[in-house]
Amino acid sequence: MQVKNLLKKNTITVVDGRQEVVKVVGTPFKSLTKIWCKHEAECLLHLEKLGFTSAPKLISSTVDSFTMEKIEGTSLHGREPIDETLFIRVMDVISELHGFGFAHGNLRPNNIIVRAGNEPALIDFESCCRKPNPLFLLARFSDQAWLHWLWKSRVVQSNPELVRAKFPRHVLLAMSVITPIGRLRVMAMDARRRRKRSRRVSS
Repeated sequence: MQVKNLLKKNTITVVDGRQEVVKVVGTPFKSLTKIWCKHEAECLLHLEKLGFTSAPKLISSTVDSFTMEKIEGTSLHGREPIDETLFIRVMDVISELHGFGFAHGNLRPNNIIVRAGNEPALIDFESCCRKPNPLFLLARFSDQAWLHWLWKSRVVQSNPELVRAKFPRHVLLAMSVITPIGRLRVMAMDARRRRKRSRRVSS
């Protein structure tokens, strides 16, 4: 769980028949609410001005909420496998985002929406970092790590060399360490669950 999730509880409202989404930011502290809400709203506004078309457009904002364009499509969550063409398009979108000096910072599959025409878009920019924020490099690496995980776990790898060439070398080196550790962690958690189930059965 991310630390911010201990302080923040957002609500998303989709109005029937309207192509917009209202996001209300909730925290126990009024100043934090204002800062987080303003941060995400400004990220969307700046990206639109820069010509980045793979994010929702900001419609309006208040102190604790903002209204944005509704992105129609289906998320990559539970969509497995995905074709290599779509994956490379996702990588191109992230590369464009980074080129504008922004990093998403929370590139989970459910934050990647596939629109009509097999075009990917990104949602949930509350963890977005912008240069020269000192966390930008960390957020950019997080984006690349999520992409690497997505490629390894969900993509039909008909041409892995082509896709691998799109990852920076330092990401490939880091993921060669992170991926085995992640697999060991999953195996340990599965073993723990099996032990718990066996104890329940025996008791």
